[in-house]
Amino acid sequence: MRTLHKRYVTVVVAMAIAAPLALFLQFDVPPPSNVEALEAIPREIGPWSMVSQRGPSDKEREILETDAILTRTYSRGEPLQCDLSVVFARDNRRVAHPPEICYKGSGWTVERRSIAEFPVDGAPFRANRLLLLRGDARLLVLYWYKAGPVCTENYLKMQWNIIKTHLTRRGSGSALCRVSATSPAPDEDEQVVATLRDFAALAIPAVNSVVK
Repeated sequence: MRTLHKRYVTVVVAMAIAAPLALFLQFDVPPPSNVEALEAIPREIGPWSMVSQRGPSDKEREILETDAILTRTYSRGEPLQCDLSVVFARDNRRVAHPPEICYKGSGWTVERRSIAEFPVDGAPFRANRLLLLRGDARLLVLYWYKAGPVCTENYLKMQWNIIKTHLTRRGSGSALCRVSATSPAPDEDEQVVATLRDFAALAIPAVNSVVK
């Protein structure tokens, strides 16, 4: 009887010790805020260094319903600079919408749409490509969506991926990511796009490592 009692006490004590540990392991460590996640994007991306950063305007916050809007300008010592923009939220999939809407609202005309394909970490990657015009200004843009761990150029696929990640993961979010640069003349557009592809190939892993 004494042996049975000792075993019972041992089991109770073991359960008392194990219960807090089980609760600790069951729940994930709270993720950083949306804004903190974006601020963790490296300021040095390969040969590119951040030269400036701007936060969201009041209008951007109102339209996108998030404060996690980051736009940085990167340079690698050449006249051509590239902007990296990321809009992110863990609980609001409306932040990731086609940016053509916002560009048109800012006075840009979408002159051409297509798909740009380039390798990222040795794997093929697809992004939307835009040529935008506003007066004499020419802006070239590559953009894609991120839903949890998955990047895609397709808006409907992005929405489906958000649904799947919410069913199977906790703490996943959605993002609209884009890189852009101005082109001085039509005959330089392709060179600008080539630079954007090179920059995006380095920026995508950097963004994915902190925006989840």
